[in-house]
Amino acid sequence: MAPDVRRPVDRWLVLFALALVAVGMVWIYSASAIKASQNHAAATAFLTRQLLGGVIGIAFMLALSQVDLAPLQDHSRPLQIAYGVLVLLLVAVLFFGPKINGAHRWIRLGAMSIQPSELFKPLAVLIAAGWMVRHREAWSSHRDALPKLLGLAGIMSIPLALILREPDFGTSFLIVFVTLLVVFLGGAPKWIFAIAIPVLGALGTAFVVLSPYRLARVTSFLNPAADPLGKGHQALQSLVAVGNGGFMGVGLGGGKQKLFFLPEAHTDFIYAVIAEEAGLIGTVAILALFIAILWRGYRIARRVNDTFLKLCAMGFVLLLVVQALMNMSVVLSLAPNKGIPLPFISFGPNSLIASLICLGLLLAISKEAGST
Repeated sequence: MAPDVRRPVDRWLVLFALALVAVGMVWIYSASAIKASQNHAAATAFLTRQLLGGVIGIAFMLALSQVDLAPLQDHSRPLQIAYGVLVLLLVAVLFFGPKINGAHRWIRLGAMSIQPSELFKPLAVLIAAGWMVRHREAWSSHRDALPKLLGLAGIMSIPLALILREPDFGTSFLIVFVTLLVVFLGGAPKWIFAIAIPVLGALGTAFVVLSPYRLARVTSFLNPAADPLGKGHQALQSLVAVGNGGFMGVGLGGGKQKLFFLPEAHTDFIYAVIAEEAGLIGTVAILALFIAILWRGYRIARRVNDTFLKLCAMGFVLLLVVQALMNMSVVLSLAPNKGIPLPFISFGPNSLIASLICLGLLLAISKEAGST
């Protein structure tokens, strides 16, 4: 479809996502003001950085919403260049990035920092979707399917290995999970998953068991009360925050767990702060907004005719929604802590920018789908 006849972007999708961004700004200030005042010049230090990330992310979103993604399925050179740059950035992170909370994940650029693993998320969807479309003939052949999928696995394994080395198991798991969904939706034979899922499960189990730190996270998840002041502290305090909130919450700014009882209150566990201050109503409203984003993303994918764009649309929306569900599961002690932020809401300019990039790419596809 020619660019001059493409339809407007999905305005509902923009509304739902920006509502989440606005919620994030409010609760980042609520959760971080006291911590910021003790460590920085102003109580708004974290909020200011997030606002800057939001401005940059919205600029990317607006620019990418005007891009025609369809040519990428036949002309993969831009993806190859982006892939090479990100691999180099991931290598630079390991060798030159600062170590923060035991991990090398960022590259400092003056007052700003870049987290390449966040940028690899949307790129992984584009690579997987393009690969599935370019090799569509192979999926009906048992002889050809496995080599082609091993080729995709080889491409993905290099950046994933570097992300694991940072270490960042949560992001790696998210990328692998969403990539598998794109491969499944792209028409790969079902028997492939009978092989891939047990193999990946065994590798993931070995990765956890061979790391005392990750093994401790799993054991503390199974029984956080066994070490309430150590490994189980975060999970227990998160549940206290959720319980304190009740149905209506204690009111914006009135939460107690953010007062240094709940570690990472403004980042990975901001959903717990919202639960305490906005109650069940607030948490359900946020869940409803993510479900609404899933609905709009599915509608876009269903209405667009191009297979590549269908896969990309589902991949981008699943990146956002699966990550949100992972974060909420950790906050509610339904899953071990993976260090995964809540998209659009948790503090982290890089995470916010990456989420808005996914949104911008999804909006670009919505112009082809006509889902207004």
